[in-house]
Amino acid sequence: MTQEQYETILSLLTEIQKSGGSDPYRLVLYLVPNVGIIFGTTLLFFLFQWWHKQKMALIQSGQYKPWSFDIRLYSFFLGLLLTFTGFALSFVFILVLGSSMAMLGGLIPFAIGLGLLTFYKMSR
Repeated sequence: MTQEQYETILSLLTEIQKSGGSDPYRLVLYLVPNVGIIFGTTLLFFLFQWWHKQKMALIQSGQYKPWSFDIRLYSFFLGLLLTFTGFALSFVFILVLGSSMAMLGGLIPFAIGLGLLTFYKMSR
């Protein structure tokens, strides 16, 4: 990059920094997450309401069959998944970053996975 190009880029960046952007642009930028949260919450509300009405209609018509949930099998599956994911993340973080706080990103799922596997083993 030549000195002339560098000065041109620097002058453009200082002009942008001084102008600070337009207010309508900032307003839209700040409103987008709020509108998304409101829309998502409304969507979830109506989804749960629909599921409730569907279950009530099945109960009234006598077609409702409750499903069983095997907590032991679920804890085994989730424990294996979290243990191996946590181990892989910890291994990569140790290789890339050394001993730092980023290792918690791998050690926390690893510890939760070991806890779930312990629950599976102890619940016989």
